[in-house]
Amino acid sequence: MDISTIGEIIRKERTACGLSQKALAEASHVSRVTIVNLEGGKVGDIGAIKLAEIAENVGLPMFSTGKKMDFVKLTLSNINTSYKKPMSISDLEKFMLSGKIQPGLEGQAFHLIDETPTSLVTGAVKQLAAKKKIKAKQVWKNLAHVANEIKSPNKFWSAIG
Repeated sequence: MDISTIGEIIRKERTACGLSQKALAEASHVSRVTIVNLEGGKVGDIGAIKLAEIAENVGLPMFSTGKKMDFVKLTLSNINTSYKKPMSISDLEKFMLSGKIQPGLEGQAFHLIDETPTSLVTGAVKQLAAKKKIKAKQVWKNLAHVANEIKSPNKFWSAIG
């Protein structure tokens, strides 16, 4: 597979995830120019580590087993760590679809915004948007709204816009 094909796949998946080039760049710790060049098939030597991080942040882990992953369940298991009252799948979906934190689940919501790897959140957003037949961008906006409300220090959320 050549870099042009990889770039086309990244663009398609980034768009399906509802991420801007700026947001993907922020999540992947590269410049927006790198994403533009990658998607245009004009990136130089990007390196396997950076390429793997970019791919992971659009829900395409390069080094996976090939089995379909349930990102909502993975995200849920990540955010329910150390809480007495666990968040359910429907609670997580309501939160992501509304951008409103349910009483008693504030810790999990904060955990999702500030501590969950972007690649997990991306996969969950993409999966939920497909399930509910809505645009992933709306889910991102809901989460970015919460991040803004709680004054998240994570620069990724301000790149969502």
